[in-house]
Amino acid sequence: MMMVGSGLALAGEHPRLLFPASMEAGVKQRIAEDRLAADLQQAILKRAEKVIQERPCQYLIPDGKRLLDQSRLALHHVMYCGWAWRTTGEPRFRDRVILELDAACALKDWNPSHFLDTAEMSTAVAIGYDWLYPALDAKQRKRYEDALLEKGLRVVGPIHGQTNWWMSPKNNWSQVCGTGMALAAEAVRERDPEFCEGLIEQGRKLIEGCKSFYLPDGAYPEGPGYWHYGTNYHVLLLAARESLGQDVEVAPVLRLSGDFLMHVVGPTRSPFNYADGNAKPAVPSPAQSWLAAHFKDAGQAAYVRSELENALKSGLGVGTGGESRFFPLHLLWLPQVPAGTSATPLSARFDGEQSFGFFRSAWKPDAAWLAIKGGTGAASHGHLDAGSFIYDVAGVRWFHDLGSDDYNMPGYFGGQRWEYLRLNNRSHNTLVIDGKLQGAPVKGCPVSDWKQEIPSSGVTFDLSTAYPQQAAKVTRNARFDQSDGSVVIRDEIDMPSGPVRWAVVTKAAIKIDGPIVILEEGGKRLVLQRGDQAGGKWEEYSLKPATEREQQNQGFRMIGFTAPAAPSLKLKVAWKID
Repeated sequence: MMMVGSGLALAGEHPRLLFPASMEAGVKQRIAEDRLAADLQQAILKRAEKVIQERPCQYLIPDGKRLLDQSRLALHHVMYCGWAWRTTGEPRFRDRVILELDAACALKDWNPSHFLDTAEMSTAVAIGYDWLYPALDAKQRKRYEDALLEKGLRVVGPIHGQTNWWMSPKNNWSQVCGTGMALAAEAVRERDPEFCEGLIEQGRKLIEGCKSFYLPDGAYPEGPGYWHYGTNYHVLLLAARESLGQDVEVAPVLRLSGDFLMHVVGPTRSPFNYADGNAKPAVPSPAQSWLAAHFKDAGQAAYVRSELENALKSGLGVGTGGESRFFPLHLLWLPQVPAGTSATPLSARFDGEQSFGFFRSAWKPDAAWLAIKGGTGAASHGHLDAGSFIYDVAGVRWFHDLGSDDYNMPGYFGGQRWEYLRLNNRSHNTLVIDGKLQGAPVKGCPVSDWKQEIPSSGVTFDLSTAYPQQAAKVTRNARFDQSDGSVVIRDEIDMPSGPVRWAVVTKAAIKIDGPIVILEEGGKRLVLQRGDQAGGKWEEYSLKPATEREQQNQGFRMIGFTAPAAPSLKLKVAWKID
């Protein structure tokens, strides 16, 4: 792995997690010599100054279940002010970290019934304790060690057995909880070596097992937002182990996942927010910096550096939202300016539990980009969205995924999940057959054909298993023309059990003119045209959900048509910018 500085933490020394003292000179040199690093440092210090004026974490569980916002707040405060103290030596930053550690350790517990909360709070206290260790007195050290042991580590297993389902590779919980507990155990291992070594080894094995999430070629089943969450923690433990001088084996599929994170973000800088995701502007997370540096990947390095520059210009990334609590770690792992150029492909296919095709006309902000998926709602955080797609061109996102809804709604992760509009196929850019919901097959709908040609490339998904008892066979083919960004979607449905609805979600103004639909937004026009004789006229469909508690989807509109049932239906819709 490429790292700034040299040397590792010796056994028994602190700081030793991620940022041993031996790395400080190298980090300061990087900040002095690399303009982007200097800009990142300035933004981080500016944020740290604001943290000084903010309150520390409190025992607040507003939804009756999660302390998670407070755990993340603590980690945010520790990370920014801890980094500021390590790189400037200014006492006010050290004192603010101590204020946060005291507040966290004074809480009655770290809410182990929702173990993510415990894991993130343990991460915050472990890093704060370790990074500040030389400046702490004996009482402070004992206070923080006691809290890590009693409120974090000792609630794993027999004391709170119902919380440890994450102790085998399941989803992002396994990455977050496994890493949080291993970091806490590494921080205080001298206090109870045998106990801590067991948890350290458990965390190591768990994170190594979590490479299965990215197989076979890098796509992450839970969506790009959860990629950042899970992968930041995944990388956190790998990097911490390296800083401790341990042998670390990094799964090659993680390099492919770095590529996936480039392709899944459109020219509008918003991701394809499949599963329980949201289309917020994408900002590279430290995990992307680490992957680019570790694998010495020139394409990823150029992308991460460019997007970090854009984020700083836009005022994004350094704050309290999303995964910004990890942001200072970019300065530990920032990839160097790549030598020469490395052309990133314009199209990419990814298989696995969720399968994808990505196509773009160029790596430019006004380029055309189509992202389309197969997959299954059975994936963790999955939606009934097999066959769905989104589309950017001319700086506008024309077709949208509505994203997630309120996790606290009844049965959101249980028996009522598919009743909520945003989670089922009635709100996604895919087919509805006979008015019914898609199925959620255990094995996702795969890519059945892939063609990379110039200028026209394409992908076909076999969606049949997503429509059980609704059709004998369902396929969706997408063709993308790199020369003008135009798209053609062809659907073939054999023996549908009823009418077939084709529809897309947009924010644009809609004008229907026979077989043509004209969308207008931001002074731009996109023209859609039917190319089949299957019947059914263009019309608008309601996006109003059944309950008031759900997101009401203001500002979004759905346009489509419903073709009458026939023994074999062939639908064709083409669009291009006007």
